[in-house]
Amino acid sequence: MFVCKNADCGWSGNADHNAARNVLRLYRMGLALVPAAGRAVVRRAKRVKPAAAR
Repeated sequence: MFVCKNADCGWSGNADHNAARNVLRLYRMGLALVPAAGRAVVRRAKRVKPAAAR
């Protein structure tokens, strides 16, 4: 069971359903890939070296 921690919201629902909604939102934003196996892969920003290390 998932329950929103925001006191004004109070939304609750099945944790798996909520996770699926989050993955779908990330996919629509272009931040997650869903391969044929069905597991989501979150795209991570490429690491950039700090200016001092250059």
